[in-house]
Amino acid sequence: MVTRNIEFQEKQSERAEKVTFLAKLVGYLLYAITTFGITAITITVVSTNEIDLVLKVLSTVLALFLLFFLIRTFFKQNNEDKINKITRVIVDQQGFHHVEDLKKVKSITFDSLRQNLNKMYDVDLSDGDDVRIELLVYTQDYPTNKIVCKAITFETPFSIRNGKELKKHFIRGVLLFRPDLRISPRVIDFFNVDVE
Repeated sequence: MVTRNIEFQEKQSERAEKVTFLAKLVGYLLYAITTFGITAITITVVSTNEIDLVLKVLSTVLALFLLFFLIRTFFKQNNEDKINKITRVIVDQQGFHHVEDLKKVKSITFDSLRQNLNKMYDVDLSDGDDVRIELLVYTQDYPTNKIVCKAITFETPFSIRNGKELKKHFIRGVLLFRPDLRISPRVIDFFNVDVE
């Protein structure tokens, strides 16, 4: 096991600063354009003489509700970004970790991975055309004493440049430290993992 730990080097996330900036800029622009559009349409409806007073009142109330929820969502998202202090993601000999400064705040360790006897594979990809393809694993949920499916996702307030490489490294760790788990061939193909 000691030689395996030496072979399996730690990998860290690399921030994609430009992508993060552009994503936030597009988000802010969408909020601004939507807010401006709702306001402009409401002012146009209220100022015209061809629309009944009841419809003017109803459209104003609807616009106020929409603006309230839009602004509330905007501030809620900004607060979540400020609260989320994740500084990096690491894949090491223990598993997949979200790190805040030097403290691991959320982890999926190789030891916590479980076999799921109800499924063909213990490590698989998410299905469906309408969802992003995610790497799925099974872990023990101790409060309910059930095996639950978890996606290996990045819960960071920034974009990660080497996200696919980190997931690929995690799969290598599963192959190395948990050979008892059944990995779907789709995972091996999708992440282009060398199986020795």
